Amino acid sequence: MQIRKMHNTDWSRVQDIYQKGLDTGIASFETEVPSYEKWDTKFLQTGRLVLETEEGVVGWTALSKVSPRYAYRGVAEVTIYLHPDAQGQGWGSALMTKLIEESEEAGIWTLHSAIFPQNEASVQLHLKMGFRKIGLRQRVAYRDGHWHDNLLMEKRSTTVGLNKPTTSIPT
Repeated sequence: MQIRKMHNTDWSRVQDIYQKGLDTGIASFETEVPSYEKWDTKFLQTGRLVLETEEGVVGWTALSKVSPRYAYRGVAEVTIYLHPDAQGQGWGSALMTKLIEESEEAGIWTLHSAIFPQNEASVQLHLKMGFRKIGLRQRVAYRDGHWHDNLLMEKRSTTVGLNKPTTSIPT
């Protein structure tokens, strides 16, 4: 197993894993995987990681800005997906650990996640990695004929942004 930077050549496997997550109905409010070009504009360059085993890429992460406001330059939202066959083997923890390290190296001081409460594996992974629950947006989105809640979680770095934050904005 290795965790490495994502390359655009990984897109077909990333896209497949993303689709399998969307098919669960509890991974995202998205209903279809975007084109690579659209995906590429949504996510920062920092945090684009894949987890690769002998079977190929089985997981991926990415970060996105939570706001264009300068004050929030060190805050990013986490996206993490694992292939269903790769779940329950500790690889989510390994991938999230590397994501946290890379985010802190880039000057990100807070990571956010918005998770379906029914996605217990994701909630447990985030709790294990030091995220805390900060709130529940009730009936925040209507999709597939149902209202859905969204659990908000965050992790504040213990090393970045303790005093005056950096002036750079992660890309």
